[in-house]
Amino acid sequence: MTSTSSFQTFRLSAGLPAVLLLRARMQAGSPALYVVGMAMLLMAAMTLMLAWLDPRVFQGVSTWAKPLKFQLSTGVYLLTLAWFMAWLPDDKRRTRLGRYVVWSAVGAGIFEVAYITWQGAFGMASHYNRTSTFYAAMYTLMGVGAVILTTASLALAVLIARSPAYALPRAIKHAVVLGLVLTFVLGTGFGSYLGAQRAGHWVGGALTDAGGLPLFNWSRSGGDLRVAHFFGIHAMHFVPAIAALAAAARLPFAKHVASAWLLAAAFSALTVWTFVQAARGQPFLSIWF
Repeated sequence: MTSTSSFQTFRLSAGLPAVLLLRARMQAGSPALYVVGMAMLLMAAMTLMLAWLDPRVFQGVSTWAKPLKFQLSTGVYLLTLAWFMAWLPDDKRRTRLGRYVVWSAVGAGIFEVAYITWQGAFGMASHYNRTSTFYAAMYTLMGVGAVILTTASLALAVLIARSPAYALPRAIKHAVVLGLVLTFVLGTGFGSYLGAQRAGHWVGGALTDAGGLPLFNWSRSGGDLRVAHFFGIHAMHFVPAIAALAAAARLPFAKHVASAWLLAAAFSALTVWTFVQAARGQPFLSIWF
């Protein structure tokens, strides 16, 4: 079966509801990534309930806000890796590099989310917490864990790029590979800069998340370095998703590999722009909000 016909089979299958089909794909890609990813989404649902019941506030928002965001983000990250791996031949998934993708992401993801949730439960900072030797060491370990987590995306990009039998159209395959690479490059790059700041993620404006952009809590009174980190980490979602939408709309350029490169370049430029904007102390989407 050709890559195009395989993609069409997945896209047009009507025998199963889309959610069940997606679940089956992710389970086939990596049972471990699927189970841990779903566990984190379930944890996020419980954390959302705790945020509603618990009146405690940290940095102007619910003490459960950060754990909730990291549970959701990491859960989606792991499930996305599983879904991308599902399009690989079985022998590629069983290679040393394939095993690294799974266990580096699972191990680092569990560590990051567990520590952030633990600190949030006690109303204490996980990031930028250098109040003791222990907390400073844990913050350093969080940085190491975050890098390991993003190397999983780079490893998967290499695995997919080296697999001529990857069951997706060439333009979509390139968008997936480029998105995964950008997650490592942009996510790690801006994340490292963000983590090295002594004053936190704010640049000018009020030093609180209160009154921030809904859902994300990004500052609306000054710059916020978390914006560029968010776009960088989620390049693996944005770039392939936009490429897939363009293909579904049957846009003439969407079938060409060059379109994936142009899309990746445009997304990189957008992410860099959000970083420059934040570094200047300007709020994200300040024109509209």
